[in-house]
Amino acid sequence: MLRNTRKLGSAMVLAGMIAGGMMLGSTNVEAKKSRPDPHDAICEYLASVINYSYASQAIKDVAISLFNAYNCDPTLLQ
Repeated sequence: MLRNTRKLGSAMVLAGMIAGGMMLGSTNVEAKKSRPDPHDAICEYLASVINYSYASQAIKDVAISLFNAYNCDPTLLQ
């Protein structure tokens, strides 16, 4: 039983590392293609967190605070 648990844990860690590498690799390729403005990317991400219906109120409060601190465009929140 313990041996199977170790194998499963090792497989999950390996799968997580592969998935993380793939996400970072694809993100870098997309960033090199379109050359987005980092400020706009941060503002769009914060707006998506604020607009996400399942985010807790504490997370939304922090995202709104950062959104205001970065002087993001309020039209992104609609």
